[in-house]
Amino acid sequence: MVIIKRFKNGEWLVEYKMKIAKKIIDNLKYHVVDSTVMLAESNPIYSAFEVGIAGMSNETSIHARLVAAALAYAGLGRAYSKGRDMWRGIFRITDKTSEKAQTLCDTAYTAAFNLALSPPMYFACGARDLKEIAVGTACAVGFGALNGAPMGYAIDVFRDLSGLQTNERNSYPDLIRKQTPMVKKGIAAVLIAASIGGMGLIYSAKSDNHQNLNAPIPSVQQTKSNFNANSLEERLR
Repeated sequence: MVIIKRFKNGEWLVEYKMKIAKKIIDNLKYHVVDSTVMLAESNPIYSAFEVGIAGMSNETSIHARLVAAALAYAGLGRAYSKGRDMWRGIFRITDKTSEKAQTLCDTAYTAAFNLALSPPMYFACGARDLKEIAVGTACAVGFGALNGAPMGYAIDVFRDLSGLQTNERNSYPDLIRKQTPMVKKGIAAVLIAASIGGMGLIYSAKSDNHQNLNAPIPSVQQTKSNFNANSLEERLR
C-alpha cells in the first residue's frame, strides 16, 4: 500500500530525478578533477620535451598544450580515468593492493590506452603514412608505459585532496590524508600552480636561449675598428 501511495503521489519520480541529478553532478566533479590533474601532471613533461628535444617554438608548444586541455575537458580525461577505474576493477586492484601491483597495473593500462587512441587520433590529424602512424603510436605507448604510474598516483592523490574519495594507498602520507578539506584543497591549488609555474620556467628558458642565439656577433672589422679607436684614445691621453 505504501508503494502504491508513493507511486500515486509521484514521490518515486522525484527520488529518481534526484538520484540522476546526483549521479550527473558526481560524474562532473570526477571529470573536472581527473582532467585537471592529468593536465597538471603531464603538461610540464610534454612542454619540456616539445621545446627542449623536439625543437618546437614556445608558441607551437603552448598551442599543443591548449589543444590537449580542450580534448581533456571535452571528455578524453574522464574517458581515461573511468577506463582506469574499470581496468583496476577487472584485475581486482584496490588502494590496499601492493604498490608494485598498482604501478604495473597503471603502466599497462596507460600503454594500452595510448595504443588504442593514437592511430585514430593521428589519422584524424591528417597522417596517412603507415610508418609515420606506427612510429608515433610506438612513442605514445612508450611514454604511456613510463608515465602511467605517476599519472595514476596523481589521480588518486587529487581525488583525495578534492574530497571525492579517500586515498588509502600505503605510500600516501598520513600527514596529508588527515588534513582538513580546506587544507587539502589548498595543497591541490599549490600543486596546480607549481605545474603552471614549471611550464612558465621552461618557456622562459627557451626564450632566453633563443635570444642569446640570435644576438648579433661582432664582425672582425668591427672588432678591429673598436680596437684602433681604443688605442688612439689611449695615445691622446
